[in-house]
Order: sequence, then structure tokens, then C-alpha cells
Amino acid sequence: MCTASGLKLQFSDDFNKEYGPPDHLDMTRWTKWKGDVRAENGRGVLTTTPPGDIGLAGIITRKKHGNPGLAGSNGVEVTLEEFTDRGDHPEGSEKSDRLVQAWGFTLGSMQGFLSHDGKNDRAVQLHFDLIHPNGLYVYLVRGLVPEDFEKYPKDGYTPGGPANLSDGEKRAVHEQLVDRGEVFISAPCLQLICRVYRSDQEIGGFLGRHRWGLYLTDDANTVYWTLDGQEMDRVDISGYFGSHPESVRDGAYLTISGVGNGSWTIDHVAIYASP
Repeated sequence: MCTASGLKLQFSDDFNKEYGPPDHLDMTRWTKWKGDVRAENGRGVLTTTPPGDIGLAGIITRKKHGNPGLAGSNGVEVTLEEFTDRGDHPEGSEKSDRLVQAWGFTLGSMQGFLSHDGKNDRAVQLHFDLIHPNGLYVYLVRGLVPEDFEKYPKDGYTPGGPANLSDGEKRAVHEQLVDRGEVFISAPCLQLICRVYRSDQEIGGFLGRHRWGLYLTDDANTVYWTLDGQEMDRVDISGYFGSHPESVRDGAYLTISGVGNGSWTIDHVAIYASP
């Protein structure tokens, strides 16, 4: 296992600016992607912009980081301090299967969303979805490549998957694939592995202050994620980055983002690479 302790720090931000407006991120290193982004009390704060029940907020590194071609081992760690729900959900939004919040980060050739077709882009992502009342779903995913559509099953949200389904039926197909432990397509991602937490106690533990990590090792042929320095899941993705090496010739962008109706407070972003 290769963790941050054995790698070289290439990029870091603790959101304590020594110059410029104190409520501004260091925009020489970050680009605002969505929503309102700022620094506050030595933390980064990403806030979705109203109106609406669901919005996006996020930032992206201005430059690519990591080893050329993502050779050796490369990874990122981010501390998620808390999510603050705005609480002004429209009437009727408390129905079953409501997305309360989603948060995660992406390491790859694109800035922002994962690509749907995967012809030229390559990326891995760690994210979680808190779905009321179903539970908390922690996903390790990669982007799609064209050959995936013939190889893997598709959920109800994916073109070419089961047709003419209601929203509830689409969710049911998705959860059946999760429960069976399948690798499957939920566009724009290939879902590699998922952990599900159902009880309030389990969910509350995950939504507290934690340090989340996402790593590529074995020359980007293996991806794994960590929580507070402990490895959680590891998946072989041999050939995925190698099928289009030009996409990460100069390393990878980091996108940190949230989906929901509120603010995510983050701290101590760090990007590592093997010497």
C-alpha cells in the first residue's frame, strides 16, 4: 500500500492566505467552477447558488499536478469539515429518494464533470450521495470508455439501460446493481465499487470531520481510496489510462465539488506523487 507518507507533496492549500482579501481563495492556483467559493476562518467554503433545491459548487486546480503520465503513484487528500444545509427546500422535496447532498473529488484530464464518451478524457473519482431515506452511498468510479457500453450492465439512468421507467424504478435498478456488488454503468461513470450505510449512526459518523483520499498507483493501473489514512477499497483499472496516455501526459487536474442545497467546508488539500 502506498500512502501519503511515502510520497512527495506537490501541491497544498490550507486556505490561510498571507496576502490579498482574506475571504478569497488563492485564484492563482484555483479556478472557480460552480457556485460561490471563498475562504473563511482558514477553511475553504463551497456554496451552491440559489434559487433551487439542487445546485453545484466547486473548484478546480489551475494546473495539472502529479507525475507525467501519472507514473508511479499519485494521490490527493482533502479534509471535509462539514456540510451546512440551507434548509429552504421547495415544497414537496422531502419525498422518497431525495438527494440531500453529494460531495467528492475527481483526479483526471478534464476540469469539472466526468466525460460521457471517454474518447479523450480519463479520470477517477471518489464521491458520496446521501439519499433520503435510502442511505449514504460511497462510490469509487472512473470515467467511461466506448467499449464499456458493451461490457457492463447499465442502470436505469443510463441511455441503453432499462427503458420507460419511473424515477423510483430507475433508482431501484441502480440499487439492485449496488446490492449485487456489480461493476456497472451509471452515466457518466463506471461504478467500480460502492459502500452503503443505512443507519443514522453510521451515516452520522461518515458525515463528521474526516480526511478523504484518492490514489492511483502501479502507473495508474490501480485506484484506491482512504478515510483518515486507512485504505478502504482497491480496484484494478489496468489499461484505462494507458488507452489514452496523452490525456495525462502532464499530470491531472483536481476538481472538488458538491451537489445539494448548502455549503461544504473543506481544509488541507494536498496532492502527492512518488519521487
